[in-house]
Amino acid sequence: MFVKTNKLADFKIYFKSTLEQQFSPNEVKLMFEFVVLKRLEISKIDLILSKEILLSESDLLYFNSIIKRLKENEPFQYIVGETLFCDLTILCDNRALIPRPETEELVYLISNNFSNKAEELKIVDFCTGSGCIALSLKHVFKNATVFATDVSEDALNLAAGNAQQNNLDIFFHENNLLTEKLVFIEDNSLDIIVSNPPYIPENEMELMETNVLEFEPHLALFVENDNPLIFYDKIANIAKVKLKNNGHLYFEIHEKFELQTRALLKDLKFSNIHSHEDLQGKIRMISASLIF
Repeated sequence: MFVKTNKLADFKIYFKSTLEQQFSPNEVKLMFEFVVLKRLEISKIDLILSKEILLSESDLLYFNSIIKRLKENEPFQYIVGETLFCDLTILCDNRALIPRPETEELVYLISNNFSNKAEELKIVDFCTGSGCIALSLKHVFKNATVFATDVSEDALNLAAGNAQQNNLDIFFHENNLLTEKLVFIEDNSLDIIVSNPPYIPENEMELMETNVLEFEPHLALFVENDNPLIFYDKIANIAKVKLKNNGHLYFEIHEKFELQTRALLKDLKFSNIHSHEDLQGKIRMISASLIF
């Protein structure tokens, strides 16, 4: 056996010592708590107070398989199959990017900008991936009509599973927004357009972490070096047609392209163009409105 005894306390020592060179102490602590609470179906209080929890052989094998996958750089969220995002449980696998805390801030920005949560908003989320943005906005704005599109059928199937998981109604559409028209959305009808599109130039691949580069879908990450704003340009032009008067556009962006993105929106006659920092102090979001 790879641990001294089948006591949870001994396995905790093994878990920490095996992963401490690869992850921070806080990451190790959070991963350990998550897998133990989920597998053993106990509360955090039980974990703290119970000194002699014993693990079965199948428990030990399960936990050890997680350690092996972590050591091979597989993302923890893919291993356990879920993550928390804006108080929702979002199912995760390699069909879509892992929802990140920075993207939660985009949702909070939108929800804080609309004080009347009962308002019957009409929203579309382009490049929805796992559906985390669209679902979180529907969770906040209960009366909203929310559309979500993606070019990937696999991603949309995952997003639909997340909608079912969270009992939220979203209208999903497979759509290549670079080449196909949005016939299912009326002109001048949308209150909000939001997107976290692919924005990392291919020449930055070598800067990416191994767990991202080897496991997360490149289709959702990278754009060609010579046209890094291709999605922003297309979505902004769509917004010119689909947003209603005083409609709002929100992007998650690459901080390197903040000024270019702002210039693009200014050229298209958007108003109230603002850049927003994330909690790390990086420019992460841009918002604008369309007034005509």
